[in-house]
Amino acid sequence: MNVRVLLVESEPEDALFLQDVLTEIESGRYWDNWVHIDTLHAASWTEASMILANEPIDLILLDPDLSDSHGAATFRRAQVTAEQIPIVALIGSEDAAMGVRMVRDGAQDFLIKKQVDCGPLAHAMRNAMERHRLVSAARAASIIDSLTGLPNRGGFLTFADRDRKLAERLGRRLMIVVAEPRSLDEIVIAFGEQRRDLTLVEAADHLRSLAGPTDLVARIGANRFGMAIFETDVETLEEAWARLHMAGDAHRIRIGAAIFALDRPASLDTLLMEAASDLTPNAMSVPR
Repeated sequence: MNVRVLLVESEPEDALFLQDVLTEIESGRYWDNWVHIDTLHAASWTEASMILANEPIDLILLDPDLSDSHGAATFRRAQVTAEQIPIVALIGSEDAAMGVRMVRDGAQDFLIKKQVDCGPLAHAMRNAMERHRLVSAARAASIIDSLTGLPNRGGFLTFADRDRKLAERLGRRLMIVVAEPRSLDEIVIAFGEQRRDLTLVEAADHLRSLAGPTDLVARIGANRFGMAIFETDVETLEEAWARLHMAGDAHRIRIGAAIFALDRPASLDTLLMEAASDLTPNAMSVPR
């Protein structure tokens, strides 16, 4: 087992001691199985952020009081920069309350630096990585539709609203699309629910194939899908709408859309309602 640890510690003596502890842990007496620990050291948050931007890291050991960042602000920066990496905070004996607060805010654990030893640190590292893996899996499961593998309605509302705010900040247009396969009720009556599910999976795959690298596709209802599509230099939203509509007709998928623009701002709920109202079998008008 290989574990890449980023040790963020400004005090040279503490950094040297912690690196020695990690080397001792690597000997194998403190881990359930053999482990190789590759330790990268950052003496400031500036150095840590550069490493996180360029290196794969499995775990962060973070002293929040650094030469260029202090306390809870350091932890918040680490969360934003490395939200997918578990964090174990290393704090002074007088800062136990801050350690508890960091755990409540998302850190996997905290240790008092003066009490760090091989056994407790190895235990904290193993548990932090395992808990983070379980939490990440549960979080992913909560926003993923089990049938299609697409984000579900909750995931779509979260990500599409983020895209709407980003479009507003960048001054770009964004198209919200609602799509659904035609004649699903008739399919159920004639062939059963299994065939309906297969039709939904096929529709999801087709919509996924039509999406660009920055586009969002999700299952937002029992029979309905949503998309969020940014306008690009390569394709205007009107061109994207025509392409989607032609492809939808060819695969018996009804498509409606609404456009967010700075001169016509609207909430995500409003855009979804407008797109749903555009779901007519033969509509070919470009969304406003």
